[in-house]
Amino acid sequence: MQRSFDCQSWHDRRSPVSQMGRRFVNSGADSNATGQPGGHPENGSLRELVPERVLITTELDPFLPLRSLAAYAGLSVRTLRQYLELPPDQALPCYRVGGKILVRRSEFDAWVAQYQSRGRPELARALKELGLDKEDV
Repeated sequence: MQRSFDCQSWHDRRSPVSQMGRRFVNSGADSNATGQPGGHPENGSLRELVPERVLITTELDPFLPLRSLAAYAGLSVRTLRQYLELPPDQALPCYRVGGKILVRRSEFDAWVAQYQSRGRPELARALKELGLDKEDV
């Protein structure tokens, strides 16, 4: 005689880990075998699953080393180092801690936003040199 055994459902019923940080919310009409409110997921009385606590561990504005910043920005580390060597009013803002160079992601985003352009900048420059405004064209 062979018995079929569902390992996953057994684990869900038996493991205290599966119940940590969760509580089941049921409607008042549902009850378990003892007549007490509160059902079990297997008998279909479960209405929704509500987490008791949510833990977020992601830093929203991290300091990035040049290698991570290069991956984030799609630029090479060499190009980023060149941007660090620009004149102070144009250079990429950074923090030098020991021998490491760190850049805050929000500061990089603000710095790179100054290079945003629309259209072709060489066309705008040529029109300006010819004395033509955008409205004249």
